[in-house]
Amino acid sequence: MKQKPTTPPSNILREIQNDKVLPVYLLCGEENFLIEGTLKQMLDHLLTSETRDFNLTFLEDTNITIREILSHVDLYPVMSKWRVVVVRDAPFFKSQQRTAPITILRNAFKIEITDPQKSISTLEKLLEVSAEQIAENHFNFRNAMNSLMDELGTKLTDEERGFLERLPQIAQQLDTYTAEADDTDDTALLLEWLQGDLPKNSVLIFTVRGAVNERNRVVKAIEAAGRYRSFDPLEAGQSLNRDPLYKKVSEKFAEFDKQITPRAFAQLRGRTGGDMHSVAEAINKIVNFVGDKRQVDEQDVRNMVAQNTFDGIFDLTDAIGKRAIGQALKSLHEVLASGQEPIPINSTIARQFRFALQAKLIAERKKLRNVHSRMPFRDFTANIFQPLAEEVGSALPKTATHNILKQNPYVAYKIFQTLNAFTVDELVIALEKSLDADAQLKTSTSDATCILEQLVCELCRTPSERRPSSL
Repeated sequence: MKQKPTTPPSNILREIQNDKVLPVYLLCGEENFLIEGTLKQMLDHLLTSETRDFNLTFLEDTNITIREILSHVDLYPVMSKWRVVVVRDAPFFKSQQRTAPITILRNAFKIEITDPQKSISTLEKLLEVSAEQIAENHFNFRNAMNSLMDELGTKLTDEERGFLERLPQIAQQLDTYTAEADDTDDTALLLEWLQGDLPKNSVLIFTVRGAVNERNRVVKAIEAAGRYRSFDPLEAGQSLNRDPLYKKVSEKFAEFDKQITPRAFAQLRGRTGGDMHSVAEAINKIVNFVGDKRQVDEQDVRNMVAQNTFDGIFDLTDAIGKRAIGQALKSLHEVLASGQEPIPINSTIARQFRFALQAKLIAERKKLRNVHSRMPFRDFTANIFQPLAEEVGSALPKTATHNILKQNPYVAYKIFQTLNAFTVDELVIALEKSLDADAQLKTSTSDATCILEQLVCELCRTPSERRPSSL
């Protein structure tokens, strides 16, 4: 498994406050709210409001070149100790993120005989080395290949391992070495700059929304010359005291001389999905709502933070899987109380079971082990969701709304956790019954809430308890 960078944002800020300013920083990850918050604090420490306009440059053009970036970095600060250049979403950090590495490797393996030139070219991009370095069995190639083999681990077959070991021989047989004219020259220029004498009065900050390729030579060079920090979603800890989000939320409420109860925090995490931007907005709403009250409880969170519809439906189907009628009805009423209309709620239930059926069939076909809640979301996305999307995504409906592998990975992550609760037949029955309920909601004069309650109760029954008739 890849090692994540260990420099937390608090340490970056502490270093800058202590006048330990490095020439280059890379801030990346899924939590853009945290990236922007850290960037703002960095800029506040480095630049004064009086001279900021003269010494701060934001570059956001996706076609920006390294020469243009460095031309701004080379400018001397005006009436300030520092000049700061911020580059957002530079394309060369994510060049290998569109396709899972195992898929790229297998595609190259398939054409080893028929098109060795393209096979080597494909591996050049994946390993970020040149064809010459592959042919020479260069240290950079061996290092990159060992890193790739460690990352893929048991996913690699013996044949694929043999293919990787043959790469130098394959490359040596090519008449010429070709490299596609992409950002190779730019990358080489940036690497040369990072490994040279860096400026003493300029700071270059890259921000990237989403993950970056950690094998990328530029990322490694930045980590050596400066600081690299990935801002990933704060996953729930095994206990409240080990939950990093609980610590952050408690510290934020403490700024307003308030405390949040453990149950209220659990409610807040569940309703926001742990998204830091949503959490920050929720805290501001709650603080304004409770006034002088010092302790924030569950009811305060329920009053001010709307239930996430997907998570509410997930709680409902999770309770159905456990045959817990009481909890399932409670979840149903919470979703209804959030203001959602009955027909859209039922449509979401049907969609949930449709996705669960797709996931169940995929899991059985690919012989996947169960996805437990303790599996980190990041690991699920990298090791299960992305490879599946590449390998079998096209076998599912083309419409994104009907294809689980075209959803946000978080949706699939939650659904895959429920699969051990259902058989394929039970999922088919659940989908059929939810479609029957849809017809009733649209044509019947019966109370809509009663129709949904009847659906939930019917789905909670074990197969032996179910009546043969429909709703």
